Amino acid sequence: MPGFAEQLFWYLTIALHAGLVFRLWRLRLVSSYPAVFALLLMQLIRSLWVTQYLTSPEVFQRSMNQYGFAVMFTEPVLIAGRAAAVFELSAAMLRSYRGLSVLSRATLLAALCASLTLSFTLHWPEFSFAGEPYRLLRMLYLLETTVYSALLVFLLLLALFVLYHPAPIRRNLLAHGVGFSVYLLSSAAAVWLRNQDAAQWTRAASTLRLGVTVAGLAAWVMMLSARGEEETVDVHVPLSRETERQLLARLDALNSALERK
Repeated sequence: MPGFAEQLFWYLTIALHAGLVFRLWRLRLVSSYPAVFALLLMQLIRSLWVTQYLTSPEVFQRSMNQYGFAVMFTEPVLIAGRAAAVFELSAAMLRSYRGLSVLSRATLLAALCASLTLSFTLHWPEFSFAGEPYRLLRMLYLLETTVYSALLVFLLLLALFVLYHPAPIRRNLLAHGVGFSVYLLSSAAAVWLRNQDAAQWTRAASTLRLGVTVAGLAAWVMMLSARGEEETVDVHVPLSRETERQLLARLDALNSALERK
């Protein structure tokens, strides 16, 4: 049975997911970010469903199998949903440069495969089931940490592009990027910690993951706004005016070349 801190974080994540779903609907952003909205809604529904098994230690002990099945069968769907949401955000980040959006769609899979290869290489020592009491659960955790690490690497590469090129980014898109990056980082780190010693770190890793997720979701909720779809922010590193002009000229030239193809 989760401890008090873990349960507190759990209920806070439910409240924040509900807040994000409501704000996306209230601000009429569902059509702009359908994959993000669907993911948040699925996560909210799953969390509300499994809450029935966490009402007391007695209920949790009686319902461990139902709780485990609920998590095992829905987590792969959520992993796929998070990958789809990252793809959606990456395309939106390059939408102002339509040609580069075409390029990103053509190379997105290759970049993700490269990130997956790097992530798999880094996590290879964890692919051991010695002393693991729940092998199926460990397989799910390994899939989760490998995919999330790959998605995080991909987002970081995209962030480096945005930081170096002086193209503005919508404020709401920045909010989505921050929220996802924090979540993926906390998830990958927590699962890695849990995989080091399942008996010792399962509860601590879960609490850490939920605590950092609460912080990321809270920042996400606060950063979203109705004006965020129109307002843009400059998040690139400071450049001289001449360097900025040259970068934009090269970016526009590349964009035009790609659009003609």
